[in-house]
Amino acid sequence: MVISSIETFSTRNLCVVRVRTDDGGEGFGQTAPFHADITAQVVHRQVAPHVLGRDASDIGALVDLCMDREYKFPGSYQCRAVGGLDTALW
Repeated sequence: MVISSIETFSTRNLCVVRVRTDDGGEGFGQTAPFHADITAQVVHRQVAPHVLGRDASDIGALVDLCMDREYKFPGSYQCRAVGGLDTALW
């Protein structure tokens, strides 16, 4: 079960993340509401490149991977973006 796609649906105050796996699994998560449209961009630029094609069942490792790979951007936007992914995978 690997992550095959990540989509976001956002407005300024709401960002919903949809994660799909290669076996047909699907999950939804929501990021924090403050400037959610910016967080949606972070999902696509700083989260998706690291998790697409990886095992969806090891959520902790995926979160750690994103934070390690983007160590130069340790901010609240990245934490919110990863939070949306985390929730969708649960």
